[in-house]
Amino acid sequence: MKWTTANLKHPNYTAQHEIYVGTHTGSFKHLLPASEKTPHGQRNISDLKDLDKESRVTSLAFGNESRTEILLGRGKNIAELHSIGEGGFSARHVSFSAAPIVGLARFNEKLIAGIGNGELQSLELDPEEETAPVVISTGTQMDHLRQCTQARNIVATGGKERQNNLKVYDLSADGKQIFTSKNLPNDYLQLEVPVWDSDIGFVDGPSVLATCSRHGYVRLYDTRKQRRPVSCFASEEHGMSFATLVAQGNYIYTGTTMGALKAFDTRRMKTHVHTYKGFTGGISDLHLDPTGRFLSSASLDRYVRIHDADSTVLLYQCYVKSKATKILIRQLKEEKPEADAEEEEEEEIDNIVPQKPSIKTAPVDDEYEYMFDQMPTVGDSEDESGEQVEETVKVEKAKQKRKGPNQSQKTKKKKV
Repeated sequence: MKWTTANLKHPNYTAQHEIYVGTHTGSFKHLLPASEKTPHGQRNISDLKDLDKESRVTSLAFGNESRTEILLGRGKNIAELHSIGEGGFSARHVSFSAAPIVGLARFNEKLIAGIGNGELQSLELDPEEETAPVVISTGTQMDHLRQCTQARNIVATGGKERQNNLKVYDLSADGKQIFTSKNLPNDYLQLEVPVWDSDIGFVDGPSVLATCSRHGYVRLYDTRKQRRPVSCFASEEHGMSFATLVAQGNYIYTGTTMGALKAFDTRRMKTHVHTYKGFTGGISDLHLDPTGRFLSSASLDRYVRIHDADSTVLLYQCYVKSKATKILIRQLKEEKPEADAEEEEEEEIDNIVPQKPSIKTAPVDDEYEYMFDQMPTVGDSEDESGEQVEETVKVEKAKQKRKGPNQSQKTKKKKV
């Protein structure tokens, strides 16, 4: 599809999705691409009257496995918990002791926030009385906090400079640090390689992670093997700066500040394998649906987009009026397990009533039917069969008289 700034929806995009978008002005929007009448319609979930300069959305994540709770962080010290139910949305506000909030996670009855000053704060949600959050220092600056969806007790943090590089914590062990990355060896001038982990993603469970950097590199870590990256991509292009990252399976998807979206294969990190087009501004956030097929993106050009992760086709594009900073994509109707689907298919097969196949008949031949009508019926009595035979003989003799002598008699006369 050609590049365009208009709202569009590809005819092959029939998935039942809904999109949640956080913007630079602080508005929290809900889009419904699955709607046939208004696929580009948008609704503000948060009240616009309560927004100020510090209300920009800096973090957006799902709070549970069923994806019915959304955790929203802002440039100030207030986090919001939005519950998605049949009756609509319900919000709850939680206050931390510092700002801005760069990442949120939910584990059991605790809300964990990553703060820009390098603190990891944990707050109990159950107590009626407000309590001070538990603080863990991870460094001096944090750019992002990411929770592992396969093991929700594991979170990873990353930021600028070597002391704020990738770290992994176990929330079930009171926030114990279980891994910290190590930088690459010094370059040929014996200078330290600059570090800036702008975003983090879990590739294969809690053990394999990927980071991207504003300095133009993408690194892959395996916490079971070593502290240094097991694989790395270093951009040779001038000005390549990775701002956001999302990973699933064998692929890492990265967005740059110059509006380029690229995919890397973790089995061969020498170069990218896909490039996605259609952007005119820096990419601020990426998110994948559970199947890994639909790649959603938020861009500073005020558009949200959905690409096919495999074919790179632009499936959906919508203008949201403000600079989009964070995005989430959610399935409207969760797919049923394969076992339930098979049972339903078997029930449908059992309920099917067998129908007699329709037989196509050839045109009726009167002479052919007459011949079969004159044939004797098997099993009749001797008297009936005898009468039928006599009638058949009489008919044959009458036909011979009408036709005259047969062909054999004519040939005999010619020979004489």
